[in-house]
Amino acid sequence: MQNVIVICLDTFRTDLVGEGQKLSFVDTPNLDALKKQSVVFENAYGEGQPTIQMRRNLMTGMRSFPWNECPGDRGLWPNALGWHQIPEDHQTLAEHFFEAGYVTGFVADTYHMFKASQNFTRGFMQWSFIRGQEGDPLRTGPLDAVDVTGHVSAGKEGDPHPGLRQYLLNVLDRRKEEDYFTPRVFMTAASWLAENISRAPVFLWVDSFAPHEYWDPPYEFADRHYTSPAARNFIHPSQCDMTEEGIERTKALYFGYVTFVDKWIGCLLNKIEELGIADETTLVFITDHGTEIMDNGAFGKGKNGPRVYNAEINLWFRQPGQSPASIEPFVLSHHLTPTLLDLAGIQHDELDGRSLWPLVTGEAEQIDGDTIVHGWVNRACVRDSEWAYITDTLKADVEPLLFNRTSDLYETRNVAADHPEIVADRRKKLENYLGQPLPCDYKHNPDTRTQATLARNLQIRKELVNE
Repeated sequence: MQNVIVICLDTFRTDLVGEGQKLSFVDTPNLDALKKQSVVFENAYGEGQPTIQMRRNLMTGMRSFPWNECPGDRGLWPNALGWHQIPEDHQTLAEHFFEAGYVTGFVADTYHMFKASQNFTRGFMQWSFIRGQEGDPLRTGPLDAVDVTGHVSAGKEGDPHPGLRQYLLNVLDRRKEEDYFTPRVFMTAASWLAENISRAPVFLWVDSFAPHEYWDPPYEFADRHYTSPAARNFIHPSQCDMTEEGIERTKALYFGYVTFVDKWIGCLLNKIEELGIADETTLVFITDHGTEIMDNGAFGKGKNGPRVYNAEINLWFRQPGQSPASIEPFVLSHHLTPTLLDLAGIQHDELDGRSLWPLVTGEAEQIDGDTIVHGWVNRACVRDSEWAYITDTLKADVEPLLFNRTSDLYETRNVAADHPEIVADRRKKLENYLGQPLPCDYKHNPDTRTQATLARNLQIRKELVNE
């Protein structure tokens, strides 16, 4: 029985690793080496995104989009379509492996997975939650202990900035590189592996929130790409003042964070080699989505939803006895669970996903066909080799987007007005998939009560004063 290790990163683009990519100049030596050893699915996409929607389909083999499950989600923040726990009747990957006799472990700083009403730890015998990323309310004070100057635009220093203040509170005690969240995640994972490998087989899921915002590596990593005395460290790109210096420094923070993550992935990869288990371990590298680095004049993932640089994901398998390969057909993320179960020889009930390995062995030419449908909160995309059609599924009066993928790699020019017949055809395909006409009605209706955050607390206090 093979060991199985999954490394999942948040907000890591597909064009960062490998030769000839748009962002190949970013240093990722550990991932460069791993990719060359792996079966790489070159056209993999998240079927339902972003963070929680994606991890739910990854860990269950069940599609999360369209948002037709509605379990309890009270107390979650943010709360959006499809952002909720794993339903009780969906068996998790960890449960499958546990029932097959594996020792199961989970190490993560992706704090959304541990919030009230979530249950992503199901099936794991042991889990380590590295707290403090982003808006995780690890500490709630004292607010005067943090200074936002240098992280926000000039003149904005007096604004509340509750999210930024929360993050800065969380990292108050950071003194050295090993105190950062990313090293703690991968050092903890390496220690878990060393402690448990004698009880092999093991299943280990390592979930790094980095390089998600806040883009806050040790600054020497960002300095490799750009530094200027005129530039502030906008560790959350939404704060960027959009000057030339601000933009270049914000890009550098992301690029430096990527290199920082790669360095500490090396800690776990080295431990695998040190323990001598590489030849008996299936190792998966996967990412949940990308982000925009001024590709269309903005930072972040929220503005443009399921465009290619957000929706495309890394999906690599380093499999003992399997030569490296590039697999070209479209594949979706919810196939991860059945693929790993297939490789481990574990029987399971029928899932929405299917094993991808027949694409590797040549037993199948396609799994998802020539056209895929994937969702990003209220937006959805119908994608094929030539076109990407994107629309808002909740609003009737929103202009659709259509991109020619052969001539517009980064989906920058909307040509919907020039191709009404393509728009009509793809809209019909989406409606057929949803099982209803647009705009549609999903079963999931997010519950926005009890969002116990610092931002909400400050809002409540302001409202009480006004009353």
